Amino acid sequence: MTAPLMNPGLPAAGTEAALREELALLRQEAERLRRLLETAASVTWTDSGDDALSPSWTAFTGQPPEQMRKGGWLQCLHPDDRQGALAAWERAQSGNLPFRARYRLRRVDGTYVWMLARGMPVLGPDGAVREWVGTCIDIQAQALGEERAAFLARASELFSSSLEASATLASLANLSVSALADWCIVDVLHPDGHFERVQVVAADPSHSTLAASVQRLTPVPRDRPVYPPAVALSTGRSTLVPEVSDALMEAVAQDADHLEMMRRVGIRSLLTVPLLARGHILGALTFLITTSCRRYADEDLQFAQELANLAGLAVDNARLLHGAREAVRLRDEFLSVASHELKTPLTPLSLKLQALSRAVKAHPDSPLAPVIEAHVETGHRQVRRLTELMNDLLDVSRISAGTFRLQREDVDVAEVVREVTERFAPRFALEHCDFRVEAPGPVCGSFDRSRLAQVLDHLLDNALKYGAGTPVSVRLAAEGPVARLTVRDGGIGISKEQRPRLFERYGRAVSERHYGGLGLGLYLARTIVEAEGGSVSVDSCLGEGATFQVELPLSRP
Repeated sequence: MTAPLMNPGLPAAGTEAALREELALLRQEAERLRRLLETAASVTWTDSGDDALSPSWTAFTGQPPEQMRKGGWLQCLHPDDRQGALAAWERAQSGNLPFRARYRLRRVDGTYVWMLARGMPVLGPDGAVREWVGTCIDIQAQALGEERAAFLARASELFSSSLEASATLASLANLSVSALADWCIVDVLHPDGHFERVQVVAADPSHSTLAASVQRLTPVPRDRPVYPPAVALSTGRSTLVPEVSDALMEAVAQDADHLEMMRRVGIRSLLTVPLLARGHILGALTFLITTSCRRYADEDLQFAQELANLAGLAVDNARLLHGAREAVRLRDEFLSVASHELKTPLTPLSLKLQALSRAVKAHPDSPLAPVIEAHVETGHRQVRRLTELMNDLLDVSRISAGTFRLQREDVDVAEVVREVTERFAPRFALEHCDFRVEAPGPVCGSFDRSRLAQVLDHLLDNALKYGAGTPVSVRLAAEGPVARLTVRDGGIGISKEQRPRLFERYGRAVSERHYGGLGLGLYLARTIVEAEGGSVSVDSCLGEGATFQVELPLSRP
């Protein structure tokens, strides 16, 4: 018997079972891959009509699949990110290339979350694109870290650009409302102990009037403060309130007006951190969310504390600088008053010495005449020295106050050099210095005659002090449009390290215990020369003397 023929249109029972088993395995594998994809990505999506491939998009954004297609997905992106994402999508589609973009995707609660979107084309047997599939991976933590690092860098740059505490706090408040808060409030604890609200900035310009009203409120701490800025100012503790309720506002309000103001602002979430530096409370920063669904959390508190640390350091530095400037101002004011007061008794003393000198000259035959005359001359010399020191102090006060002025006239510099050096010649002879002067004239220009003489006074006094017993020379030469004055001594010299500070106020190259003076002579010489449009420099090595060179313009525009 022959076996019956099988119907070729029907699969054998074994083959059908095998197909069913294969299909089941494919379904399991597809489900496995889908689960794996959902584990790796926050959102999966497709542009095909298969709604089963993108349920997570709908779950995350609340957008139905039919609205997602034909560019509708762009409506779920932050408005600022749509153009860039669309351009990346069109580039990928035009070349069948992988799609990649970073954008903020709106969550169903209205919060935007940073996503890294990737997509790939799925090709059919004919090589044409059948559909696009892709994922969106949550990179909110990474993006937020990058944003905050850039924010802190920008804050540091702004803080370092100003050395005034008020400008620092204004920069802080304006910077914060652009990235961290809808409102920023800055309260300050002044060194004298009183509190002041110095900055209130709202992101919405229409709230400027309300912000001004909030700024008029004073965060006066109580014995047991509960109002967050008062807590920070009194105790240095931070406050984080993720959700601000009306009951909470009633509990922390300082009075009825304060409560009404908080309600008008519409606080939804609040964060307050103290400004601290060197263990002292300098103020408090308060950040408010009033419009968005976002709420402050622990990571926001940590970031705000980092920002407050930067601001506290900047404010502390500004206060230290202000204190230093005030100390310098008071010192200069004291020097000015002291100079005037000290000069007052010098005038009658000088007159008495002159009278005594005349009396001695009237009795030349007296055996005491030479002794008295020597003492009178010593007294005159010391009075002149005290007068010069007082004048230097007065000049420093004038420079600090901005009242230092020159009275220019036509001057023969050579004549001034000869007059000053003739006055110094006896002093150099007394110190056994070989003193040489070379000042051929005329060397004419427009200068303040007395100030020009003062410059040479200080240079020669410096040479006499540090080059005593060594050759000292003065040379004046006109070289084209410039007069060059050189004073050279063979004294102790100046080390390379000390040269930069030599012309600074109170600058010294040696210890004041071994050499007297106020350390003002070369500073005043530099100030006068630069005011005349010239320059002064020094060339010296330790133990090999020093050469000071002054250049002055002989013609002016």
